[in-house]
Amino acid sequence: MNSRKIKKTAILNMSEKLAISILVLFHLTGFLLLNFSSGLVYSIALDFVPINIILSTLLVVKFQAEFNARFFGFMAFTFLSGLAAEIIGVNTGWIFGNYSYGEVLGLKIFSTPLLIGLNWFLVAYCTISIIDYLPTNSWIKYLTGIFLLVLLDYFIEPTAIRLGFWNWENGNIPVRNYYGWAAVSALILAYGFLFPFSRKNKVAAITFLLQLTFFMLQSIF
Repeated sequence: MNSRKIKKTAILNMSEKLAISILVLFHLTGFLLLNFSSGLVYSIALDFVPINIILSTLLVVKFQAEFNARFFGFMAFTFLSGLAAEIIGVNTGWIFGNYSYGEVLGLKIFSTPLLIGLNWFLVAYCTISIIDYLPTNSWIKYLTGIFLLVLLDYFIEPTAIRLGFWNWENGNIPVRNYYGWAAVSALILAYGFLFPFSRKNKVAAITFLLQLTFFMLQSIF
């Protein structure tokens, strides 16, 4: 009986399949256009990046099991702490090293795109969803989550530089950046574990894998 229940809960329903299909389409289209187009089409693809982040976030959040104070608290904390870390990083060189944002990610506050706070929420939420499926204790999940977020950033960096999301001083990504990502990730995930909410979201978990695959392939091409 238990094995049947486990098998049943692992199956995606129709709306989850549709959402994942849309997300796959987003990522596949973005990959093809950003790597194999030029001119106006390439510019349109770059302009679509902020829309992709917003739409991906909306699709993922749609499948949040329960909308309560703890979920919205995690969303607000992640957005604000991620944005604050980036503002400090850009304007002081602390945390991540010396870097500056380009124009691709849109409207800025203190030289930092507001959208970067939403992106921190998206990647953190997808990460905390996928690690919640691990059959292990909270400490292993927590450490795995930090590792996954740093791994994701490792593959994001070359693509972000190439596409003009941001640029590093002298063109070199400092090791401090990954320590900084680990520290901010640790803070955000700690909040999620200290104030737990229902977060087993299959669409979010698969979205993390989609993002990781997307940026891994981008780093190859």
